[in-house]
Amino acid sequence: MDNKFNRERWHYPVLDRYTYLDTATTGLIPQYACDAMNTYLQNRTDLAMDIDDYHWQWEYADDVRDGIAEMIGAESGNEIAFGQNSSSLFNIFCNGLVFEKGDNVVIYENAFPAMTYVWLNLREQLGLEVRVAGAVNGETAPESLFSLADEHTKAVTVCHVDSGNGYRHDLKTIGTWCREHHIPFGVDATQACGAMQLDVKDMKIDFLTTSAYKWLQGIQGIGFAYIDKDFMKKLKQSEMGWANVQDRINGGPFDLVISKKASRFENGGLPAIGLYGLHETVKTYMRLGGRDIEDYILDLTDYLYSEVQKLDGFSIFCPHQRAYRSGLVSLKLPAGLGLTEGLIREAGIRAKLQGQDRMRVALHYYNNTRDIDRLMEYLKSCIKK
Repeated sequence: MDNKFNRERWHYPVLDRYTYLDTATTGLIPQYACDAMNTYLQNRTDLAMDIDDYHWQWEYADDVRDGIAEMIGAESGNEIAFGQNSSSLFNIFCNGLVFEKGDNVVIYENAFPAMTYVWLNLREQLGLEVRVAGAVNGETAPESLFSLADEHTKAVTVCHVDSGNGYRHDLKTIGTWCREHHIPFGVDATQACGAMQLDVKDMKIDFLTTSAYKWLQGIQGIGFAYIDKDFMKKLKQSEMGWANVQDRINGGPFDLVISKKASRFENGGLPAIGLYGLHETVKTYMRLGGRDIEDYILDLTDYLYSEVQKLDGFSIFCPHQRAYRSGLVSLKLPAGLGLTEGLIREAGIRAKLQGQDRMRVALHYYNNTRDIDRLMEYLKSCIKK
């Protein structure tokens, strides 16, 4: 399996320059995805675009939807909607629910702001109660969420993987409980999709969003949402454009027949360049195999855990058992080490510092144990200095 993933490194020119450990900030774009996007843009530049080409792009988008559906375990591409990013797509879920006086939602304290701000905004606008589950050693147990829910709870939302310490939530346990209690379950998978496996049907997820520029190795400005076909019927339409309708090509200005597919939440033209790159990385994910990708990344995480223990003064910040690990790990640094991201980059390593005492390391399938060894050697040299 290692050979399979080591061959993938050939498609990433930046790996000849850097030991890249920062996918949690921005994923690397493989050369084949770059080529696909450049080809589209060059054709657009050389040949322009007529209306038939424009209409054909929607057919291409449907092909990409089908690939994504297979990737995450959705029923079909009819449950996939494209958008600008996870933040904007998550608003479809939050603003599409119907709230009454006394209703509440359940979130948790380590959630990324893209998930919390929209609820806090609705608290200001509607008086919605926002209940926040606490964390212990960086982990929010499902029971902490369940204990806050009652007959007035209209949603439970979590990030699949927490961006701060890499904790991976047990989506199946949460989703099953929510389904049994008829509470919509929303997930932000931006720090997981493309690395950690997803089966939205088995996990009983009603609504899931992700941006494409991290673990999916795309560009900024494109993401997608999965919307369960039965849950979709319960969402109100808060925005409208020319593309939300059932016949976006032939419909007249007063033919408001809203689509029954997830594309009903797409108000207008799609980010075509990003679709071409995303299509390629989704196909690669399917070729490599989701189970193999997750296992390989978690094996790298295990190796990082073991190597950090050998460094004096270093430790894992909020360590997790393997079942709750991801490709994202936060290292606790010794006091007074004096690292900056500029110094790290000068050493040929890309990783994100989290303040003065922590470093976030993000491992994808284009990484290997030599990358971790290189980081350990650098940190050892910093201690000696």
